[in-house]
Amino acid sequence: MLGNGGEGLIEWRREIAHGQLSFAQVREQRPAGRVRQRREGSTENMAGLLTQVARRSYEALGKQLAGAAEGLEGNAALRALTAVYVRFARDNTGRFRLMGRTDLIELEDDDLRAAAYRAMRPLAAAAAGTRGLGVPTPEFERLDPRLIAAIAPAHGLAHLATEGRLAATMRSGEVDAQAQDALVDEVLRALWP
Repeated sequence: MLGNGGEGLIEWRREIAHGQLSFAQVREQRPAGRVRQRREGSTENMAGLLTQVARRSYEALGKQLAGAAEGLEGNAALRALTAVYVRFARDNTGRFRLMGRTDLIELEDDDLRAAAYRAMRPLAAAAAGTRGLGVPTPEFERLDPRLIAAIAPAHGLAHLATEGRLAATMRSGEVDAQAQDALVDEVLRALWP
């Protein structure tokens, strides 16, 4: 698959983004040596390519989160942003899973870190606001545990969505995206009235 030059890489990236390629398959195809990527656009090794996919995934998430809580404050803003976060995870399962795979991407990559910070800033700001905290800067050394506690439910719901577990909470069998969105809204209102 990777031997097909640029076309093979594009198709491989597409399969990852849509969750069609398992991470076991990714790990099998990853070269044994991990060379850090410093050059923009470099696809010399698997970690560099996956880091680019993760960065672009954070950029896509950031576009969806931007403005999702416009005009809202407190728990209402946190609910709105979390709903978008969960929808992104459900609709982009492969991309979402890759974003958290520290064994496959280069976490030290400056572009990835900046994209992750920009993407998550609206959610972090809303969560911080509900706890009376300031929004962390990109140079933070350690996140406040209260901020982590406020964001953890969003991440947990997103993982339930990617695993199909939200649908499993209803007996009706096949549950469409609209029904899952309604369930997420109910859960969020129970968490943050």
